[in-house]
Amino acid sequence: DTSGSMQGASMAQAKTALLHALDSLGPDDYFNLLQFNSSTERLFEQSVQLTPNSLQTARSFIQRLEANGGTNMAPALQQALSLDAVPQLMRQVVFITDGAVGNETQLLQKVARNLGDSRMFTVAIGHAPNSWFMRKTAEIGRGSFVHIGKPEEVGQQMAALWKRIQLPALTDIRIEWGAGAEFYPEIVPDLYAGEPLWLLARLPVEPTMIGLYGQLDGLDWRLDINGYDAISSHAGGDTLAKLWARKKIEALQDGLLFGADRELTRLETTAVALEHGLLTRHTNLVAVDKTPRRKDSELLASSNIPGLLPAGGSARLAGYPNTATGWLSQLLLSLFVLLLATAMLLFSGSRLPMTMPAAKA
Repeated sequence: DTSGSMQGASMAQAKTALLHALDSLGPDDYFNLLQFNSSTERLFEQSVQLTPNSLQTARSFIQRLEANGGTNMAPALQQALSLDAVPQLMRQVVFITDGAVGNETQLLQKVARNLGDSRMFTVAIGHAPNSWFMRKTAEIGRGSFVHIGKPEEVGQQMAALWKRIQLPALTDIRIEWGAGAEFYPEIVPDLYAGEPLWLLARLPVEPTMIGLYGQLDGLDWRLDINGYDAISSHAGGDTLAKLWARKKIEALQDGLLFGADRELTRLETTAVALEHGLLTRHTNLVAVDKTPRRKDSELLASSNIPGLLPAGGSARLAGYPNTATGWLSQLLLSLFVLLLATAMLLFSGSRLPMTMPAAKA
């Protein structure tokens, strides 16, 4: 992302992250680079194998990157996910941006439609990235999400990300919970070395066997787990139930991105939230605090709180409703005009003759 919102520290962090990514590639890896702002530019027509020449070309390309223009992500996502795949290799897209967009729904739909067998990893840059969009993109893309908030974090975070990308322990995971099970996330991501994979399921009956399937080093893999042992040894009562309910509500809301019925979604969300006592956009928690936080005799205190803007960003880029903006200046201007009119009226009155001339006979 080389749009204007990436100016300053965010752009420097993104370029450093790219250089770290290049350093992590091996001679058997293929790569390509795309930069986007108002338009999209691709370094190579297709992904190329890492060689000293291609590496130098990529480094020069990165050093020339500058932040300016708008943020048009859609063509970049389309190109990244539609490039010809290298046979026998999985395409892994690393998406580096602050996520400063207003069309998140359309972009998430594009990722879902065009992902195929690819994986998408998102790297959020800066102090105030659009973390929801970045996390959801990685979730739909069956990858993972990383946030780099400080320059000194770039090396460590990118090294950890690249380690995960290079060492998928288990891919194409599928789980057979038994009839009637509700589990989330419904699209199971890959399992990476050193990173746990969390799944939450609600089962109508106690299963006798849970089947795990996947690909391990390109070969079919299977593990059968005794259902009774798995459930009885990890029973969490109300805590697990609330975690499951939160995931179900999140899945229901995600369905709106892909055309789910709004009224039906509202009813289902409300029912789950009321059953488990959760706060959602359709439910509220009401609490009555009988202990005053401040005595009537105490004076109020105020303090300024700095706004959280992306590094290098400007408050002028953030638009807010005008509503009553400028009401005080308009009131003062009106009073001034009223006083001016009154003064002119008094001045005109003082110039009128006190007596009328007598008419001639």
